[in-house]
Amino acid sequence: MMEREGHRGILRRLLILFAAMAMVVSACGDSDDDTEADAADSEASSDGPMVDLSGITYTPSTSQASALLIPQFYAFDLLEEWGATIEPVTLTNIPGVQALVAGQTNLAPHGADELIIGAAEGATPVAVGSLVAKQEYVLVARGDITSVEDLAGTTIGMSGPAGFDALLTRFVLEDAGIDPDGDVNFVQVGGSPDRAAALLAESIDVATIGVDDWFQLASQTDAAQIVVRLAETVPDYPSSVYFGLSEFWDENPNAALGVACANLEANKWAQEDRQRFIDYGLDLIDGADADAIGELYDFAIEVGMFPTSPDEVLSTRGMQGLMEAMVETGDISSPIDVETVVDTSYLEEAAGMGCGQ
Repeated sequence: MMEREGHRGILRRLLILFAAMAMVVSACGDSDDDTEADAADSEASSDGPMVDLSGITYTPSTSQASALLIPQFYAFDLLEEWGATIEPVTLTNIPGVQALVAGQTNLAPHGADELIIGAAEGATPVAVGSLVAKQEYVLVARGDITSVEDLAGTTIGMSGPAGFDALLTRFVLEDAGIDPDGDVNFVQVGGSPDRAAALLAESIDVATIGVDDWFQLASQTDAAQIVVRLAETVPDYPSSVYFGLSEFWDENPNAALGVACANLEANKWAQEDRQRFIDYGLDLIDGADADAIGELYDFAIEVGMFPTSPDEVLSTRGMQGLMEAMVETGDISSPIDVETVVDTSYLEEAAGMGCGQ
């Protein structure tokens, strides 16, 4: 993926160079019409919101490209167009917040739960946007399990006791009055693809998996169904957020404003054209399937994963609810002040500039 990003950056620079050469050639002409045309082209090229990011380098920790993350990669393209340098860092065995604290990165596009855990452990992460504003997880069951009430007595696959999927599953169970520690049997299976495979193999009854893995599973069997779409059960809980350490944002306010503006612009771009979204994904993701990207796009648009209103992109209320749920499930030992880890002012400023509008 990093190589693909490099190719796009090279292509963009070549196009800029060719455009500059064309302007020089045009300027050598004597025609008033040519001069007026050049002025019109110059005005058109400056249309739309942007933030001057000259001299700013982002070192985001990278995740494997997926259809849900298409707006993120488009946002990175925008940051480069606005003058920033993007130097991705591939993480192996450490969370994004640890890479931030260690100084390996300065931007983490990662799970909202990771932000909260980092803050609870004494770090200073601050979210300024959200790359996926709704939960992409779905609770899936096989057989005749069609409602939350049917989950009592079932075997539920999870990534691990502290996994975010387990947290969300427990939240659903408790909301329905089912005791997660006595009324169901949790078993550790692995990541979302592993849990989907376990459902297909009928070794578990239920699992909370990513929606992309659900579409893959649904293409292989008719014996499984979505019981709960977490985007509707916990509608304000952001799935993934853009965060950096507070010191970085304080020292580089334009960097935060740039992320917020690119976030809004990318979400607007995603909403506007389904086929363009699919084509971008096919270019970005090795071995991608157009139908699969289209199905995920339809799901994302239906549940509102890519909003353009600042209060919907990053909900302080939603982060508060997520934090409280994590306290209840023991993922963090005590509450944190959510106001210190969420800063929506950059999104609001960006929207005022016209970003995403």
